[in-house]
Amino acid sequence: MPSPASTDPESLVVVDCETTGFHPSANHRIVELALVELDPSWAPADVWCSLLQPDRDLGPTEVHRIRGHDLLEAPRFEDVLGDVLDRLAGRMVVAHNARFDGAFLEHELARAGIEVAPLPVICTMELAARLRIGGARRGLSDCCAAIGAPSGESHTAEADAVACAAVLAAFVRTRGHAELAAYARGRPRPAATWPRSERRAPCKSRNRSDQAPSEPAFLETLAQTARTSDGEQTDAGASYLAVLDSALEDRRLTPGERSELADAARLCELGRGEVRRLHRHYLESLVTAALRDGVVTEREREDLVLVAEALGIADLDDLLDRAPVEARGPGEKDDSLAGQSVCFTGALTCTLEGRPITRDLARRLAERAGMVIAPRVTKKLDVLVVADPDSRSGKATKAREYGVRIVAETAFWPMIGVEVT
Repeated sequence: MPSPASTDPESLVVVDCETTGFHPSANHRIVELALVELDPSWAPADVWCSLLQPDRDLGPTEVHRIRGHDLLEAPRFEDVLGDVLDRLAGRMVVAHNARFDGAFLEHELARAGIEVAPLPVICTMELAARLRIGGARRGLSDCCAAIGAPSGESHTAEADAVACAAVLAAFVRTRGHAELAAYARGRPRPAATWPRSERRAPCKSRNRSDQAPSEPAFLETLAQTARTSDGEQTDAGASYLAVLDSALEDRRLTPGERSELADAARLCELGRGEVRRLHRHYLESLVTAALRDGVVTEREREDLVLVAEALGIADLDDLLDRAPVEARGPGEKDDSLAGQSVCFTGALTCTLEGRPITRDLARRLAERAGMVIAPRVTKKLDVLVVADPDSRSGKATKAREYGVRIVAETAFWPMIGVEVT
């Protein structure tokens, strides 16, 4: 094993996590993990990857495209602890936006009783800044395009980890191995003193036939376009904007996600003024992208308004005239559900008039149908609406235990007379 201070390829492990949210302090979990070891030529030598059962709702499923049924036989993080620890032993962690992958990995290890924080890391976003690739946001797919490397299917842990390894190899080819050590934060513990485990459950891979990419939402397309903006960001700013991109790719920014963004800003050591500047820069780049074809459609206006409101920017009208949008009323309801109690769990996936159904809108629609909103699952609850029928969230688990009626979101809306897509 190389010495603890080494940045030779054999002393590094490339990591990528797909998660249920954007910060572990909000009890978000890793739902897919990839660990890639490198050979002496800096190419992937061994790839370990598995879906992981988080025992909670899966969060932004439109982003990572993992559903409850994909996880029915998936191990929990602690079940594969032996394989994970073996690949981390004596090694430096390499990740694209390493602040966040490292934080999630440290959190999962701590939950399993392994206290090794802080993990030593190298961030390929910082390497990309040195290479001047990837634009202002240094997105992984943009970095790969700049170096002529395939980026694979984004938001899959294995493909993103392999793409991250390609950026690392490009840095070494261009700047030299000696310079890589300057970007290392921390020093690995010697492998001989690293904790071990015998827990090595079989991995669970994605069902590729279920992973056909869907048509991207408008905002996701705008965010990808805006990544080519010329404005340079600090490493901390770029890390924060990468998280903001992820939060907005599914065209939703819930109050919980806003709280997670605040946690992300603290992790990046960004002050309030810098966060406000980054938010304005982000919105301005989206407006610029929307105006490139000379026409801003109604759908584009709706999404831009969504971003402005979510980020607390009140003067969007100075950037783009905002047309009022009339709210659509609910369809005819099924009177048999009137008076029944209903509770929602999971990230809702349906849209109404082209706009995502938020949890708040879902409650209003149910109330208009005469139903009573329940904040939690009890034995007296009539209906639990789940975005994912195979969800193992706490609410879904309790509902099954109590015998509460569970209805998939896609089936629930027609039941109360609401036409959705």
